[in-house]
Amino acid sequence: MAFSPSFTAQSVSGYPNKILFTDTSAGSDINITSRRIYAVTDIGAFLVEDGVTTEYSEWDYADATITLALLSKDFALRLTVEWLDVSDVVLYDYTIDATGFTQYNENFDYTKTQMLQYNPLLINDNNFWENKSKLRELIDSGNSAITQASDLFSAQQCYDYATAIRLGAQYLFNSNA
Repeated sequence: MAFSPSFTAQSVSGYPNKILFTDTSAGSDINITSRRIYAVTDIGAFLVEDGVTTEYSEWDYADATITLALLSKDFALRLTVEWLDVSDVVLYDYTIDATGFTQYNENFDYTKTQMLQYNPLLINDNNFWENKSKLRELIDSGNSAITQASDLFSAQQCYDYATAIRLGAQYLFNSNA
């Protein structure tokens, strides 16, 4: 059977900085010896783990999965995996045009939901609900930009605004009420 490249990428529960890549390719090619992962932001920056000096991450062909700590915040990314031969010639590639990794802000949003459970009156306090609603809308709008139009730029803007809310939480959410 001819080789048909593909892969998936997903957030790792409990580790918002990590992405789990799984090779879902079908078929085989005896010439493949390695893989490379390119994670590219909306502005063309390449994300790699600390200490990596290339624009890509190496992925051993013997391993069907790899987990990489690439994220420092929520990102909209274009992901490409290349399958290479022993001379590092690209034999196949597969690209996911746009995907969002929003675990940092999703986790934060959930903490605000938990706060409401323990103190329902927060909904009326110091713009709590307005700020939580903005956070949720920004996450969802970023995800919509990805699914509707593979629009990395708009998605990243939304994720960055949501991140600003998360990082400014001490001024936006009264957790002592």
